[in-house]
Amino acid sequence: MKVEIFTHKNCTECNLLLEYLDQKGLLGRVQIIDTELYPFLALERGVISTPSVFIDGKLVYAGTVDFQEFEKLLQGEKVIKKINKDELVDKLMYGIVDSFAATAWLYVNLDFDSFMAQKDFVMAVTGLVFSEDAEELYNYLRNLMIKNGLEYVKKWEDKMLRNISSNFVREIYWLYGSKLSLEQIKAKYPLEVFAHWLMVRGGSTGRVGLRIHPLSEKDTMERISKAYMYMINNYDQLWEKVEKEQKSLKSMEVERKAIL
Repeated sequence: MKVEIFTHKNCTECNLLLEYLDQKGLLGRVQIIDTELYPFLALERGVISTPSVFIDGKLVYAGTVDFQEFEKLLQGEKVIKKINKDELVDKLMYGIVDSFAATAWLYVNLDFDSFMAQKDFVMAVTGLVFSEDAEELYNYLRNLMIKNGLEYVKKWEDKMLRNISSNFVREIYWLYGSKLSLEQIKAKYPLEVFAHWLMVRGGSTGRVGLRIHPLSEKDTMERISKAYMYMINNYDQLWEKVEKEQKSLKSMEVERKAIL
């Protein structure tokens, strides 16, 4: 059994997973692939969020990993899940808001048909990869999202806005290393710049899958403006959260290096 885990040093879940595997003596059974060092390999494999776990080339977890369940898989046990149809949308939306790439792309483009074509990701975040009725349930979910996707985005909008805003503030932290004032943020990153950032960051590497919307596109800019204002209105709170997270990750990095 070949097990690959795509990770990133700034991913809290990744560090917790590696620590768990180390404590259980299972780290030697997996191959760790750092997406910062091997970005094109991650793109080739369709990695949207980290950690992404592949078993014999098949994506089984994306973003969130059930540690105990994964331990069973590593020990050779077979996992079969009974998936409740009524929970599928919430499982999918949770998987989306857990991934900045998925959140940003879907929020900007609202193209549910194209998004649901990312079948491996959908199957992994919903747990359908472990279901005996995977194909039937995937098709059901795909049709549901294409038909009612706007409704679900609206329902999960606050979490999507928080994801987008948190990631913007996190990148400000990485760039400057210290907190900018709100006035500096508005001067350096007016709405148009924020809109460009969101389209490009939610697109991909290079131009594969990238969609740039004209700033004159009213509906798109209204959505992006809502994300921008969410970031502005919650800037202090978001900065505090990001700063605490980054300091925690720094201490985790020392442990990660020791583990690996």
